[in-house]
Amino acid sequence: GEPPSDPALLDYLANEFIRDGWSVKKLIRRIALSRVYQLSSAPGKQAAIDGANRSMWRMNRKRLRAEDIRDSILLVSGSLEQRYAGPAIKSGTKIEYGYEFDSHRRSIYLPVFRNALPEVFEVFDFADPNIQLGARSTSTIAAQALWLMNHPDMLRATREAASRLLATSHESDLDRIEYAFLQVLGRPPSEVEQQISLSLLPGEAATEGSDDSRVERWAMLYQVLFQSIDFRYLN
Repeated sequence: GEPPSDPALLDYLANEFIRDGWSVKKLIRRIALSRVYQLSSAPGKQAAIDGANRSMWRMNRKRLRAEDIRDSILLVSGSLEQRYAGPAIKSGTKIEYGYEFDSHRRSIYLPVFRNALPEVFEVFDFADPNIQLGARSTSTIAAQALWLMNHPDMLRATREAASRLLATSHESDLDRIEYAFLQVLGRPPSEVEQQISLSLLPGEAATEGSDDSRVERWAMLYQVLFQSIDFRYLN
């Protein structure tokens, strides 16, 4: 491979690794708690000098895995079951064919069968359980966008998220829009994004129309946010 971009840093980490008794956990903790690891991925002036980020002047953008996407959607919808431990496979299961992945537990507790996977795993590059892989493949295909647009699990999650939002004490549509952005993207909307979001909510969406129509309007906004590039990447 390529030579290290910072040999002195590599030597330092190697020495600390030995000093900590060859503890991988302590090495990971040292890296994860460092200032560099906690930097934003936002571009800066250094991009003109080190566009490849070999000197680690910012954090590289991290693409969410299938498990992250599923858990995030369930969390925003309010249906993520955060119970720890316990069996992952339904009682009485004898074969994997026709198995219904209807659990709302965290993805780490979902069973991984050789010939049956949750559809969200198949679409978003989950590792093939039939072969050994050192790294997952990364793809950008139409099926991913279609899953986020049309899949019943996705539509149900956006409606649940919208219902939760409308049940909060926010006084205006702008407050609700900001809350939705913080939930899904982890940041407030820009002024342009506020105006675009308002255009998806004709009239005073907070007061006009039946309860079902209000939920559908806000569910549409959540669906747009989940389909955005900013949701697929951790900044």
